[in-house]
Amino acid sequence: MILETHSGGDLESLASILKLAIARKSLAVIFGECRVDYEGRAASRLEFGERVVIIKQDGALLVHRPYGYSPVNWQPSTAVIEVTFKPGIGLVVHAVRDKPHEYLTIVFTRVDLVVIGSLVDHGEFTMYLEERDMRDILVENPWIIEDGLRILEVEKPVGEGYVDIYALDKSGRHVLVELKRITATREAVLQLYKYVEDYKKKYGETPRGILVAPSFAPTALETLARLGLEYRYVDLKKLWELFKKKTSRRTSLQEFFKK
Repeated sequence: MILETHSGGDLESLASILKLAIARKSLAVIFGECRVDYEGRAASRLEFGERVVIIKQDGALLVHRPYGYSPVNWQPSTAVIEVTFKPGIGLVVHAVRDKPHEYLTIVFTRVDLVVIGSLVDHGEFTMYLEERDMRDILVENPWIIEDGLRILEVEKPVGEGYVDIYALDKSGRHVLVELKRITATREAVLQLYKYVEDYKKKYGETPRGILVAPSFAPTALETLARLGLEYRYVDLKKLWELFKKKTSRRTSLQEFFKK
């Protein structure tokens, strides 16, 4: 990683440096005093204050205040980012987004520091969501597994074990759902099959068996097909977003009742 740093002062020179960095699709971080105007689905103005503006290599743009973790203004993607110096006004960053049409204009009257660099990041993202949390989110949002699914019980005793989710489908058939937050293996399939067989022995009917996981080993898919079981892919990132919303609501309620 090679980083360039440019101390503030000459806004015209810094505008040229930033223009070149954006053309090269470099990362640019700007520290300074700015005003931000937004126009699009709504309109807003953030008056002058000291902030950090980040322009990422893919064109995403974020404006951060000195507090809080969320940006106060942002563009998740941009069609055009222009940087100009306007005498008597300052260094102007103009970002345009096509769909939907949105415009973000940032006017710097003072820039203290600019950092430019190109970062390389091919790291795989692993979601640290526990299986219990995954189960709770699916119980609250059963449509993720299947439309019309109605949850009857969680951790239902079946044979010598406990199946994660016991449900009823829209046709009235019972469903056993087993969850894996990592790649499902052949052993996971056999575990689900045992639950299905134990349920059939006890209740005299054959339930549907569904294995839910973010990915499946080839041997797992072969065994599922051979044993007549079903499977569903689940996006852990989407579950994580739902989990964050759930915990955020819970925290808000707790704070409300403390008052």
